[in-house]
Amino acid sequence: MRYKIILVIGLFLLFNEAYTQTIKRITATEFHSFLEGKDRDKLTIIDGRDSSMFYSGHIMGAINLNAFAKSTQTKLAEFIDQEQLIVYCTNYTRTETLVDLLSKSGYNGEIIFVTDGITGWKKNGFDIVSNDPEKASKPMSKVPQELLLGLKPIVQVFGTASYDIENNLYNYSFGRAHLGFQYQFNEKWSAKIIIDRGRATTVGEITVSNSSGEIFNVKNTSSEGAFNTMFLKFASLQWKLNNKLTLEGGAILQNHYMTQEQFWGFRYVAQTFQDLYWNIPSSDLGFIVYYKLSEVFSVDAALTNGEGPRKIQDSFGKVKISGGITIDPSEKLRARLYYHNRKSGRPDLITEQMYSVFIGYKPLTKFRFGGEFNYMENLNNINSLNSYGFSFYSTYRLTAKTEFFARFDRIFNEAPDNFNTDANRNGCTIMGGISHSPVKGVNISLNYQGWLPNATEIQNVNNILLSMEYKF
Repeated sequence: MRYKIILVIGLFLLFNEAYTQTIKRITATEFHSFLEGKDRDKLTIIDGRDSSMFYSGHIMGAINLNAFAKSTQTKLAEFIDQEQLIVYCTNYTRTETLVDLLSKSGYNGEIIFVTDGITGWKKNGFDIVSNDPEKASKPMSKVPQELLLGLKPIVQVFGTASYDIENNLYNYSFGRAHLGFQYQFNEKWSAKIIIDRGRATTVGEITVSNSSGEIFNVKNTSSEGAFNTMFLKFASLQWKLNNKLTLEGGAILQNHYMTQEQFWGFRYVAQTFQDLYWNIPSSDLGFIVYYKLSEVFSVDAALTNGEGPRKIQDSFGKVKISGGITIDPSEKLRARLYYHNRKSGRPDLITEQMYSVFIGYKPLTKFRFGGEFNYMENLNNINSLNSYGFSFYSTYRLTAKTEFFARFDRIFNEAPDNFNTDANRNGCTIMGGISHSPVKGVNISLNYQGWLPNATEIQNVNNILLSMEYKF
């Protein structure tokens, strides 16, 4: 028995070791030799210094990701499928931070670590790319150069081809197109603006009440919004006071389900629970503050209008207050608690409250699974209209470019007696498929999505989808 236990432990350690990232440490001189004869456009070289240091001189072909910036963890996720990454900074510290962030992101390729960084590179007299001091001193040329260096385009497009098995129907649609820019003024100030070319308006169901106060749902036959319009989804200004505190205002990205969405990792296939069933907008007008309490705990709080970016203010003057805490005890475990409170000034409507708990775990670099529970009290500010449920999802990375995924959702809805509910809103969602990234920024997934309503008289929904995304 003892030998069997030792064998199992040994196999586990061997299996675990097989999926850890590899780090190759080389000097700047060795890196220079490594680059000879290679096409730098096909390499990903990351400079971990701040923007001013980067612009003053960097290795040709390098991109700038400040290791100490709050957004770097998210940006590194763009390179998760690449087999090899090269990282350097001035000497050592920022590069170590980049390696740690890549590890937390689940990167399992090879990292080439240039130990003496740009210091060793310059010491050996190797060529660097920098701003031309002579041109920079001329006002007419300085402004365009700075704009070019600080400006980053943002493009994200979702497309889906689907086949409805039950009804033998096929359709293709573009679910979303985000177009915009992000500009880095300096180390502390940045701005972002994004246009959303999606369904700009939605009618859906209309809630009415009679003179006795009885509430009814009225289904309308009008078209559900325009397909050829755009709206301003994000237009925010961010101020990073220090490494702990960040403030942001405008049409902001809310932080309520971003942790779940990043862990799920397949937004182009399907939204996470809160967005899918309750249509909570990912952006809203208002303010948000982020504060890092420690390496383990970080908090955020927001004050917004609660209705998304297309409305200036609730017509009765109320706002949504929300807050969350994110817990990162290790690179393998992440958890989040979130709450929001959305009031309305109408006398016939009451406060909407939502509670959310999420936990995600990565026992191996190629495997992750997560779960969340969400409870919505007085949905849409309607008294006793409650909705709640849970979602479990898991992914396994077969290769650097290919992943398998599966997901199960369960949704429950409770309504007052005088409220006409649609029985089709209670049930289970099942998803599963394979995702492949042929090149950086392009994702393609063949997947199944099924809806199993609780009511036996309602037909199941079974769809085969080809989901596509490109972004840069």
